[in-house]
Amino acid sequence: MADEKKVIIDGQELEDVNGGYGGAGFYMTVGDCNGGYLALRPQPVWDQYHEIAKLWPGYQVYTYGATTSGTGLNGIPCSYTYVSWNGNWGWANSSFLRR
Repeated sequence: MADEKKVIIDGQELEDVNGGYGGAGFYMTVGDCNGGYLALRPQPVWDQYHEIAKLWPGYQVYTYGATTSGTGLNGIPCSYTYVSWNGNWGWANSSFLRR
C-alpha cells in the first residue's frame, strides 16, 4: 500500500516539512514543460487524475521554498516544490520551475 502524503495547511507545517525553512516567500517561473503544462497536484506524486491546476510555461507561482521527494511519470523519483497559483496551494515538479 502506498504511503499517504500529507498536504501542508499552515506555516508551521510548511517549516516542518522543509527542515525549519521559513521566512519570506518568493516567486518562481514555470519553465519549458516539454510542450505541455506543469500540473499543480494535491500530493507530490504523478497522477493524471488528480490535478488542481495547469501551470503553463511563463506562469509565476509563489513559494516559501518547501521541497520534498516524490514520484514523477512512470514512478521515477523527483523533487516537488510546494507552490501557490491563483489562490491554490499544491505540489509542482521542481524540475520545471525556475527562480
